[in-house]
Amino acid sequence: MDWKALETACDRAVSAAFAETVRHAPMKNGTADPARPAADIMAILHSPSVDGSISLGNGMITTVSASAHALVINRSAYPSIVLRSKDKVRATTRPGSPWYEVSKISDRHSGIILVELTEA
Repeated sequence: MDWKALETACDRAVSAAFAETVRHAPMKNGTADPARPAADIMAILHSPSVDGSISLGNGMITTVSASAHALVINRSAYPSIVLRSKDKVRATTRPGSPWYEVSKISDRHSGIILVELTEA
């Protein structure tokens, strides 16, 4: 059994079920970064539950602080995406299209990029 192929299939299935359109707005020194153009991507945007945990499918991600939001990006869908602290993310399909700011990025997971967000 090919574990990596199973993981990739699972990441795609979860993303297909829960992803929404978000706008990644790269920033540099407080203004738009011309070297990294803004782009709409499909990603899973989670708000924390009362206990601060973030649920992803049948698993639980607990490395995100209780006051933060999390953006889960399927790495295979966006292999060249570059996120940096202070970049902005806009939930374009949510009421009011709220903005968030990237505070931490974890690319240590093999199939996903986990981004911790704060409200902007």
